[in-house]
Amino acid sequence: MIDPEQLLSQYEGKLAQAQAKSDAIRENLAHLQVTERSPDGQITVTVNDAGNLVGLQLGQALQRKDGAAVAQDIMRTLQAAQSRVANAVQESMAPLMGADSEAMHMMMDKLRSAQPPPPPVEQRGAWGPTETRMGAIEDDGAPPRPTPPPPPVRPQQPPPRRPPADDDDDFSNGGFLR
Repeated sequence: MIDPEQLLSQYEGKLAQAQAKSDAIRENLAHLQVTERSPDGQITVTVNDAGNLVGLQLGQALQRKDGAAVAQDIMRTLQAAQSRVANAVQESMAPLMGADSEAMHMMMDKLRSAQPPPPPVEQRGAWGPTETRMGAIEDDGAPPRPTPPPPPVRPQQPPPRRPPADDDDDFSNGGFLR
């Protein structure tokens, strides 16, 4: 016959192991970050386990570049970091979950479907990868120029008020046009 005390003890032991494993997984994911640098080293981005941007560093040389080009380079570097998240999670979690477990496969499928593919490694002059587009846009010619900000709106001030005259009907001191 099965001893209920022994069965309960085994169950509590397995529960404690599962809790410890869960805590270790949570801890690993909480500290997991992926950092990526642009080819010229002027942009450094860091993303967390979900691919969210948690750090951004920009070099001084970027001040001499066009804002739109800097934005594209930041997005390209961010995309490269996000594309590495699934592999980093897999490396971190494999010892805890089992590299070939069903839970690991489900988690990896979800992560890979949520993150972008890595950007192409084509070169654009001395600065790194070329622009990546998902498809043609309506005006696929030159990139649009940023529109200048509208001029600041100044509140209109009311016209200066004249002091009230003592007697509007008295024209004895001169003409009626003052």
